[in-house]
Amino acid sequence: MPTIEYGHVETRSNTPGGHKGMGEGGAIGAPPAIFNAVADALALVGARVTRQPLGPSQVLALLP
Repeated sequence: MPTIEYGHVETRSNTPGGHKGMGEGGAIGAPPAIFNAVADALALVGARVTRQPLGPSQVLALLP
């Protein structure tokens, strides 16, 4: 496992309180969570999910 460094960068907004929105936060974690849930479900029938996109036709193609 490589060493991972992270930092916190803070910049003020031009709004009265200097606050910024957090609109994209929910969009970051949802796709991987759904992908992993589908992969876990399909593992029960021996299917291995390794590629995206993961639409209905791709899921059906993975079923034995």
